Amino acid sequence: MNKKDETSEIVLIGMSHKTSPIEIREQFTFDRETLSRFYSLVPSCGIEEVVYLATCNRVELYFTAGDRHHAVVKLTELVEDFTGLSRDDFYPYIYRKDSRDVVLHLLTVASSLDSMVIGENEILGQIKQAYRDSVMHKNSGILLNRLFHQAFNTAKKVRTRTGIAQNPLSIAYIAVEQARKIFSGGLTGRSALLVGAGEMGELILKYLTKENIGEIIVANRSLHNAETVVERINGNARIIPMSEIAGEAARVDIIITSVACHDYVLDAAALNAIVSERGGRPLCVIDIAVPRNVDPDAVNIDGITLCNIDDLKAIADENMKTRLGEVEAALQIVHTDAAELFEWYEGLEMVPMIVRMQQSFEKIREREIEKYRKRRGNDVTEEEMNLVEELTRQIISKILHNPIMAIKENKSLQLQGYHTKEAIKQKIQVIEELFKI
Repeated sequence: MNKKDETSEIVLIGMSHKTSPIEIREQFTFDRETLSRFYSLVPSCGIEEVVYLATCNRVELYFTAGDRHHAVVKLTELVEDFTGLSRDDFYPYIYRKDSRDVVLHLLTVASSLDSMVIGENEILGQIKQAYRDSVMHKNSGILLNRLFHQAFNTAKKVRTRTGIAQNPLSIAYIAVEQARKIFSGGLTGRSALLVGAGEMGELILKYLTKENIGEIIVANRSLHNAETVVERINGNARIIPMSEIAGEAARVDIIITSVACHDYVLDAAALNAIVSERGGRPLCVIDIAVPRNVDPDAVNIDGITLCNIDDLKAIADENMKTRLGEVEAALQIVHTDAAELFEWYEGLEMVPMIVRMQQSFEKIREREIEKYRKRRGNDVTEEEMNLVEELTRQIISKILHNPIMAIKENKSLQLQGYHTKEAIKQKIQVIEELFKI
C-alpha cells in the first residue's frame, strides 16, 4: 500500500482523576493565549489534527498523525516546554489509546460514563468548547470532526434514551426539589428564606432563582459576603442580618439553612412560635448544615415538614443507584455508535485499495481486448468491438461486485471487537495479494 494512500491514525494521550493527582493535572490548564500558542506549534510535531481537552478532572489530547510514535515523542517534548514539567514528572500518570480505543473512550467520556459523578452534565459542554477551540485555530479536520460530532450525538442519545441523568445527585438541587414536592403548584410565586450564603447557599440560590420563585431573602453573618453572592446570582434577593430570621420565617413558605455553627439557628420554641403566626399555612424547613441548624424536634410540630442532610443524602444515594442501573443501557449505545464510526474510519483505509483493485482489473480487461482485436485483424467490426467492450465491462463489474460490497460492509466488524489500524493493513495486504493488485 502506498504511503500516500494511508489514513492517519487517531491517537489519544491523557490523564484523569483516576490516574493522576490534581497538582499534576492543574499544570496542564492553559489560558487562552497559551492555548493559541500551543495550537500553533502542534503541527511541528507531525500532527495533522488535534483537540486539547482540559477540565478539572482530565487533560486529554486527541490527535491524528501518519507516524504516531514520532508524533507522541515530539508532542511530549512540546508539553514539557509549555508546562515546565519534565517527562518523568507527568509520564507515569499518562494513558495512551490508539484507533478504535480512542473512539470508544471519547464517546464514553462525552456520555458522562467516565466522570466522577456518573451522568453529570458539565463534561459534554466542556468537550464542545474544546472542539470549538480546535476549529477556531484550524486544528481539526475530517477525522476529528467526524469523531467529535459522533461523540455529541451519542451523548444526546444516552441522555434521551436512558435515565442516566434524570435523577439529581446534588444536595443543593435535591433540597430545592424536596421543597417543590411539598407545594402542589410548584415554587412559582412562593417565598423562601435562605440562611447562609456560603458555597452551598450560593448553589441553592441559583436553583431557587431558576424556579421563578417569588421572593428570596438571604440571611448571613457577613452582609458583605451575602451582597457579593446576591449581586452575582439574583440581584432581586433581599439581604437581612441573622437577628431578623425569626420575624421573616413566620411569613415565608420555605426555609433552607446551611450555616456553620454549633447552636441551633431555629430551636423548637422559636419554630412553635413561628407556626402559631402562620394560620395553618404549611412551612417547609430544609436543614443541610452539619452540625444541624434546626432543632430535630421540629419534626413533631404540626405544619412543619423538616428534612435534614441525611434525608437528602439518602435520596442522592438512591438516585445514584438508579443511574448506575442505566449504565449498561448507555454503554450499549456507546458501543454501537463506536462500531459504526470505526467502520467508517476503516472504510477510509479501504477506498484507495478498492480503486487500485478496479484499476488492476480494468488493465487486464484492456489487454485482453487488445489481444482479441489483433487476433481478429481486419475481420472485426466496430460494432463487434463495442459489444465486446460492453460485455467485458459487465463481467468485470459483476466479478468485483461481491468482493467490493463485502469490503465496504465490513461484515467481520461486530460489536464485540474492532480492528486496529495494523489489522486493517493486514486485511488490505491479504486482499491485494489475493487479487495481485
